[in-house]
Amino acid sequence: MKKFNNLIFTTRAVKEELPQEVLLFIVGLVQNMHKEVKEVDYLQVFEIEGCTLTHKQEIKKKKKVYTLLTTINRCKLFFIDSGEYSTLMFSHEY
Repeated sequence: MKKFNNLIFTTRAVKEELPQEVLLFIVGLVQNMHKEVKEVDYLQVFEIEGCTLTHKQEIKKKKKVYTLLTTINRCKLFFIDSGEYSTLMFSHEY
């Protein structure tokens, strides 16, 4: 079964603090990973600092850097697939 192909939830803090276009960009990155990576880890890590977004996973190491059109204070997010649903949250909410 494809990971991150289920209902997606975000925490209230993520909804309030990140622009919607950044949230949609992150979700799109993860949902389209299957096209370029055979093994998608259940935990996707995103680090944002200024206009730079870094996307990483541990199992089948992968790291990619993107430039955002908006500036965001430094933060780290976890996107976790539990099987039934996926959750996007700040790392300090875990």
